[in-house]
Amino acid sequence: MTEHADMIPPLIEEWPFPLLLIEPQTEEIIWANQAFQEWLGKSLRHLKDKRPWDIFSVDDDVSRIISKCANDAAPFTMRDCPITRGEQEEEYAHFTAYPTASGIGLSIWLAGPQPQSAKVGGQLVSGMGRLIAHELKNPLAGIKGAAQLLRDDVASEEGQSLIDLIGSEIDRIRRLADRMETLGDQDPENSDRVNIHEILRRARRVIQSANPSLVFTERYDPSLPHAKGDADTLMQAMLNLIKNAAEAVSTSEEPSEIILETRFRSGVTARGSSAHEAQHLPIEIRIIDNGPGIADHVTDQIFQPFVSTKPEGQGLGLALVSKVAAAHGGLVEVKSRPGKTKFSLLLPTPNEDIS
Repeated sequence: MTEHADMIPPLIEEWPFPLLLIEPQTEEIIWANQAFQEWLGKSLRHLKDKRPWDIFSVDDDVSRIISKCANDAAPFTMRDCPITRGEQEEEYAHFTAYPTASGIGLSIWLAGPQPQSAKVGGQLVSGMGRLIAHELKNPLAGIKGAAQLLRDDVASEEGQSLIDLIGSEIDRIRRLADRMETLGDQDPENSDRVNIHEILRRARRVIQSANPSLVFTERYDPSLPHAKGDADTLMQAMLNLIKNAAEAVSTSEEPSEIILETRFRSGVTARGSSAHEAQHLPIEIRIIDNGPGIADHVTDQIFQPFVSTKPEGQGLGLALVSKVAAAHGGLVEVKSRPGKTKFSLLLPTPNEDIS
């Protein structure tokens, strides 16, 4: 114990969240920081040579995170996992296991008495969805009729292409309105194999048609597999994120740039709002802008309904994005500083349940 304790720098010892060092073969605790000891109410002497799963209860897929990390020599993260300590009520936590020179590190971030994905005002968003769906359907029919009349007066190929875009977007919004009532309450009913690059290109075109001066950089990983999801709701999530980025760069004095990026991201797993099994989330979609950034006091609440950084904003766009992510068994994250804001949507691939 002393040998390992001597290798722990003071900064890690004083880390304010529970942190363990695990022996990979036996999965026994060889060191725990002060935050973990206080969280459990046990000293390091009482924790030594015990497995974490002997001290608190977690699902089987969580207890395998250490062996997965050791076997693959790579970090693994699982989010919104139920955990029970003794007689305490069940709560939720995010677990990250990562390889170190001395063993396997296990970090535990407590999320509270309910999953983080449930903290986005789900009932409120669903209720607003019913209202929005009702109000959308009547004007949609009129807009599509007007677009069809315009077609006879437009001769250019570009104009005809824009009218086609209007028509297809109206059809998509009508389909979306039909499902708004249950959005996020269950897995998407039209879940299928989705080409996320096609969705991103289409969303970019929709936003750019209204803002021709916007500068986009597209960095797509062509090796990524298809995502598992519903194309219409994912399209709406992408539109909301890109629209927010466009509004952010419009307030910047620097030359604007919005980056659309996809990449493979290993080691992240989570449960969706109705999934019984944790899922790998290897597909990451990034929307990055060089706007002024989001204030620190807003970042933690940015996915809550009616929280907005814009004077005229209603605060429903990002709540809807979070709801779409949860419905797909995925996650949405944000990191922001002046000059760079990055939203990441993490999605599963088909048949990615963890056995």
